Amino acid sequence: MGKSLAMYMSLLRVLLRLVGVRSQVVEIEPGTLVHFWAPAENPNKTKIHNQAKRKPAVVFLHGFGFNGISTWQFQMLALAKDYAIYVPDFLFFGGSFTDKTERSPAFQAECMARGLKKLGVEKCTLVGLSYGGMVG
Repeated sequence: MGKSLAMYMSLLRVLLRLVGVRSQVVEIEPGTLVHFWAPAENPNKTKIHNQAKRKPAVVFLHGFGFNGISTWQFQMLALAKDYAIYVPDFLFFGGSFTDKTERSPAFQAECMARGLKKLGVEKCTLVGLSYGGMVG
């Protein structure tokens, strides 16, 4: 079972790259890193792919106990052509972590907002599932 899941996740990462979504880590502040699945960077190293700037941004916030990619994989693949998709992992889920002691939904929301701002997102539509709805 473990090998099958690892193979599936590898395939999923390849599929996401094909639709223009890449794994990125954003430093919110020293000791706090948020992992995002976001539009691919362009060769000029700007934070958002030029084409993604013209697409409406949609942010998917996952529920408690999962990470972004496992929760929103089908939506990411289906919508990446027409939308700039952003799927963060909350702190302590997936690839996001902090050395701060704060654990509240408000702190999660602040970190997500700061990460999106660093990625160049000024306006977006939020979609949240369970805990992600509270944070959103």
